[in-house]
Amino acid sequence: MTRAFQAGEAVWVELCTTDPQRAEDFYRELLGWTVRHERLGATTYRMCSIDGHDVAGISDAAGLHGDRPRGWIAYFAVDDVRRSAERAATLGGELVTPPRYLPAAGTGAVVVDPFGAAFGLYQGESRAGVQTLNTVGALCWNELDTGEPQRSVAYYQRLFGYTASQRDDSPTAHPYTVLMLGDVPVAGVLELDNEWPNIIPSKWITYFNVGSLDDALTRLSDLGGTPTVGPVDSPHGRLHLVKDPGGHTLCLVQLEDGLRPDPHSSHPAVDR
Repeated sequence: MTRAFQAGEAVWVELCTTDPQRAEDFYRELLGWTVRHERLGATTYRMCSIDGHDVAGISDAAGLHGDRPRGWIAYFAVDDVRRSAERAATLGGELVTPPRYLPAAGTGAVVVDPFGAAFGLYQGESRAGVQTLNTVGALCWNELDTGEPQRSVAYYQRLFGYTASQRDDSPTAHPYTVLMLGDVPVAGVLELDNEWPNIIPSKWITYFNVGSLDDALTRLSDLGGTPTVGPVDSPHGRLHLVKDPGGHTLCLVQLEDGLRPDPHSSHPAVDR
């Protein structure tokens, strides 16, 4: 049996960059993506896929997000994007990209939460979201890194109706919270050190599964990316935070045991 995405689940990821062609070239080689170009108003949206399944997008910051390179943006499913955007702002967020209809997809918007993390809202129509999770080259987790964990969790709980579960198996010494919809894990929240004057803005981190972390890190360096933090042995596989050539942070993980079930598969943990 498969299930549909629930409102509140992370259903899409998009790299917002000032150099989309460079990003396309990099991620083709790093993650094995096939990329097709779709017209979106006066700009081009790059749709990225693995084995014919859409897994991510690459957007031109100038054409879609007001010339602000937001990096990797996680989009969360909503039933009414305009109402959710208003609520996100009422709760203290800033609406930076108002709801916009995306042909052959749905309607999306981008918000910056009260602590600096950009995220998206998405009301799917013909495209519900990613067409596979956890497979090599695909999205497998989303994590909010924040120096304001309690207030951040409260914000997203009020916006999406999450419950929160504390984890005691974090590979770091920092507290870790999993945001849940019923019994479905949606995303993680990692507490960062946040002592004044070096206050760190919050950021959503996108995790992609790789077949071999060591091979991926070698390709990353050869392609102009930068390893930053890691490797780290986690309960779900070895992982490493990295930056792409545009300076955008993501996490590569050699996934062994997935936190997030795939609604497209009857074997939700990991599909290699």
